[in-house]
Amino acid sequence: MGCSSDQADAPDEETDGDSAASVYEFQTNGIEPSNEVTIRVPDDLREVMGTDGDGMVVDQIVVTGRELDDAQYCAADLSMSYLGNQPLDMIAANDAPTDRESVVQTFINRIPDSGVDDEASVVEWLDSAIESRIASGYSESDISDSFEDLFGTPVDLESDTYLSPYQDGDTGQDVFDRYAGSASDEQAPGTTIVAESLGLDDARVQTDLDESAPEEGTYVSEDFATVTVVGDCATSATDPDNAIEIELPSVDADGKSDTTATVQLSAMTDGTIGVAGEVKDYMRDANDNWIAN
Repeated sequence: MGCSSDQADAPDEETDGDSAASVYEFQTNGIEPSNEVTIRVPDDLREVMGTDGDGMVVDQIVVTGRELDDAQYCAADLSMSYLGNQPLDMIAANDAPTDRESVVQTFINRIPDSGVDDEASVVEWLDSAIESRIASGYSESDISDSFEDLFGTPVDLESDTYLSPYQDGDTGQDVFDRYAGSASDEQAPGTTIVAESLGLDDARVQTDLDESAPEEGTYVSEDFATVTVVGDCATSATDPDNAIEIELPSVDADGKSDTTATVQLSAMTDGTIGVAGEVKDYMRDANDNWIAN
């Protein structure tokens, strides 16, 4: 376990020009609740961490309470300051192929001598295949069956029903899109990777947030600089049961994400934010110095 800290009864001294009452550096006695809180790993801890600190992704997070039109949920805006080339390096290391890329690979595997190597060439091949089959007198069902034999049967994931690969009038793009499903409408993979690195679920793009009818989840801006978290409202700034938990991510040598520290944010309807947290593998001793745990 790391060193857990609670909210303080009074502000401390100022740190680097910021009021310590609004800067949370995992102080033993915590800090005062505020509408804006800066969270960061303190310099003295980074020094103690040595090479362990080299993998840190985030320099600091400025958390601002966000008032919503609906009292069912509360929200906090996280303004992210990243280190080095993060989060792009982390995204690149953790990125998995999109659904469309997976479909392209399926076509490449099933028609290995066709010369296809990307979506455009797959669509071109499908256009040619449709044209030649129509010229050979194939019916709609014949063409559909021939594609099923080659590539399997596409599925509508929302209704959990099978789809016909080909319908009269389809182009190659229509057929490809049917196999790819709604992949073209999904958020960029980085949205999910950034949210998950913070320990947050249900990642969506920032523009999906409707303040008049908010839904619980994590909303990430296109440049990953702002993350809005919508969750349960805290009954007080020291309410751990309804706190939003976030992680300060780090990465290993392969770029895979890990956790440096965990922070609990208690967000209230008026935008007040209470904060508590703990650092992984480190704690403060009786003299308030950081030591390995």
